[in-house]
Amino acid sequence: MKLSGKISASIIHIILRTICKVDSHELRKIPLKGPYIVAINHTNFLEVPMIFTHLLPRKTIGIAKKETWKGGIRKWLATKWEAIPIDREGLTIETFRRSRKVLNDGYFLIIAPEGTRNIDGKLLQGKPGVISIALRSKVPIIPIVHYGGEDIFKNLKSFKRTKFIFKVGTPIILHPCRKPDQDKRQYFTDQLMYRIAELLPEVYRGVYSDLDNLSKNEIIEILCD
Repeated sequence: MKLSGKISASIIHIILRTICKVDSHELRKIPLKGPYIVAINHTNFLEVPMIFTHLLPRKTIGIAKKETWKGGIRKWLATKWEAIPIDREGLTIETFRRSRKVLNDGYFLIIAPEGTRNIDGKLLQGKPGVISIALRSKVPIIPIVHYGGEDIFKNLKSFKRTKFIFKVGTPIILHPCRKPDQDKRQYFTDQLMYRIAELLPEVYRGVYSDLDNLSKNEIIEILCD
């Protein structure tokens, strides 16, 4: 990341810590060096700068919808932070190529499996894009969740600081017995989402509320160094 990107990240980090009361102590569980894929829940604009700035000094690149580059501060930040654009309709060859380079370089790749904002904090059905990247790269996935940020607008109007909480789960490696088809990729996607749901308070689990569906079949849980 260039100097302008680092400076902008530092300034935004200070602003976020001013308007939010951030509980980020669990992020210390994450190794300082990659490669890892980071899978997060997607609620609003806040989590992108929040997780990016709080994972520093780790080398981190995020995947963002291509509409981010239409203009404004989001375009500027996405460019400065070297984000990878993704089409809502699915992963392109270019997205795979750039994602693979990020991981080959030992970086952290951040992606939200839901693919779109859930607005109220309740999980939506996950999409298999992150799984396709993980299967090709054979890189571990770290589930990370956040909550509290959905109240940011209400709290700003009341001049209150928003409590923003991070939780970090156990990294997993996908270990399919045979070449995964579409159903198997969705199985892995749902299992990742159940691990995300497990980290959240029950009210936020949405379509992944039934944790009895969580399975370790063809999934290896690992300990970070």
